[in-house]
Amino acid sequence: MKIAVAMSGGVDSSVAAAILLEEGHEIIGVTMRHFDNSEFGFGKNEGSELAIQDAKQVCRQLNIRHYVLDITKEFKSIVIADFIKEYSKGRTPNPCTLCNPTIKWGVFLKKVLKLGVKKIATGHYVRLLFENEIYNLFKSKDEDRDQTYMLWRLNQQQLSKTLFPIAEHTKREIRKIADKFELPVHDKEDSQEICFIKGHYEDFLKDKIKLKEGDITLHDGKIIGKHKGLPLYTIGQRKGLNTPWHSALYVLKLDVKNNIVVVTDNPDDLLCDRFSINQINWISGSFPEEIKSISVQIRYNSKPVPVQSLISKNNEIQVKLISSTRAITSGQSAVFYKGNQLLGGGLIV
Repeated sequence: MKIAVAMSGGVDSSVAAAILLEEGHEIIGVTMRHFDNSEFGFGKNEGSELAIQDAKQVCRQLNIRHYVLDITKEFKSIVIADFIKEYSKGRTPNPCTLCNPTIKWGVFLKKVLKLGVKKIATGHYVRLLFENEIYNLFKSKDEDRDQTYMLWRLNQQQLSKTLFPIAEHTKREIRKIADKFELPVHDKEDSQEICFIKGHYEDFLKDKIKLKEGDITLHDGKIIGKHKGLPLYTIGQRKGLNTPWHSALYVLKLDVKNNIVVVTDNPDDLLCDRFSINQINWISGSFPEEIKSISVQIRYNSKPVPVQSLISKNNEIQVKLISSTRAITSGQSAVFYKGNQLLGGGLIV
């Protein structure tokens, strides 16, 4: 089978290509140029260009063809524009959850299929199973590396064209495989930050959004300080408030209309057992038949919490939890699971 591997220049996608090649498939490597390095403050050997260089070296080692796909225009107009827009509205987005369905499984998939490939493959840690005529996603063998949270917006058509070759391996095993194939990225560090931001996201936002100073108040309206601009704060934030107080302060609410950051010195005020979501997607294409045993994860590094009820109303779903969780944040993804199975998700309103 002819397969295009989305190669980021990292060890995971590189090993994905090596595994498929060893299985006997015809493999091509394709790297996306997401953004112009100079526009976003990266040097020649950083960012998008470094990804291309490393992927090209890996393809040379594996003796497969390498292509570079320029999607800078689409990435800027979709992912970066949304990132800026969401922060300007006092929301906290996760750009990867938008990039995956619109760029990797959108623009990229559409263009590489024109190269005559049957499927695409990525280095995501996620298991894909085809059961009862439905493609389902499950957490990977290495749960510490699991990336199902980032893929909740994918649909059946996109999954039908996808392979996840490293799903049954741990990160440690992946590095051993990379070493076996003598891949030049076998010991390359994992990328952790947002790909198009060099440094801290606050510096990026300061350059893209006109920030307006305003009051920091307690929930009773008492003014206790000044903030530097609403987009620089998020629910639950503790550091960076620079407001003297007798105990730790936490961001409780962002009042966009009045340009106020509301804080509390009681962390229990951040607890909540209900919220609403929109832009909903179910991996199977339909609402779950049974709510029992469903849990929801409200941010990438949090643990799923049990759901009591899901009620659809006016293109939204009202989520009620069995017990309260902390710092539910507008703009973040609420992702639903049943055991290890990814069911879908939505954006917190």
